[in-house]
Amino acid sequence: MWCDNCLLLFPLRAGAMILGAIMALFQIGGGIFLFLYGGFYFTLHRFHEAEIYGGYSMAQGAVALIGIIALSSRSYVLSRIVVVIYPIILLLGAIRAGIMVWSFNHYSWRLIWSCNNDGVKWTDEYDNEIYQSLSDKSSFVKLPERLCRYSVENICQALSILLVIDFILMCYFYFLMWRFRVKLDHYPVQNNESVHPKIP
Repeated sequence: MWCDNCLLLFPLRAGAMILGAIMALFQIGGGIFLFLYGGFYFTLHRFHEAEIYGGYSMAQGAVALIGIIALSSRSYVLSRIVVVIYPIILLLGAIRAGIMVWSFNHYSWRLIWSCNNDGVKWTDEYDNEIYQSLSDKSSFVKLPERLCRYSVENICQALSILLVIDFILMCYFYFLMWRFRVKLDHYPVQNNESVHPKIP
């Protein structure tokens, strides 16, 4: 028998919209942080590591916004697009999380170096071959002092926990979007074919 409320913690449509809004804010905020300061934490600048992670976070936020629009307008087409795209997002998210944790642990000494040298980015100092004395670094973008107050181990643990929570929320949001699309199949709410196309 079909269960309309299985695994739903809140009303389907309203709960999914709230979760989508939280995810969009979290992902877009994380993307902005990675664009601004990701280079201090992920230092493979030749591969644009931080920019890739930041761009992926922005893409996650964009998909969450599309999901909110689909839920608010009860759009069958948009909800189906989200359901089709999200497995790819989930797979890339799992890969990204593993690489981020490994990279941060492997190159954590560079963050320690930055904190010990007035917040100057390690790649600016050495990889770009523009070495300057420690007394002349006014032109460099610096890591804010407040981000150096916690140990690298604590930051890595917090990063790992946030990535796990992020992945769990993505999985649950995907389930809600899939559940909403199936509900539209079972209970058409509008006759407009752009919202719920007629099934021959």
